[in-house]
Amino acid sequence: MLFGREVFLTRDSNELNRVTGKLIENGIEYNTKTNNITNPGRSHGVPFINAAYSYEYRVRVRKVDLERARYVISK
Repeated sequence: MLFGREVFLTRDSNELNRVTGKLIENGIEYNTKTNNITNPGRSHGVPFINAAYSYEYRVRVRKVDLERARYVISK
């Protein structure tokens, strides 16, 4: 798998944009996986969940870029 190491996990789309922006600025390729934490099969959704945080975003990078990605994200 090309993008084999998870470097970041969030439910905040603004944080996702900040992190992916830093990766782009530093020339680090990444892949994002999005997971809806509510069950789309339920007709009423999950009660009391803030819709802005109903998605989980996982950012993955290549193994060789893992330490560098962690560094640029932390700055």
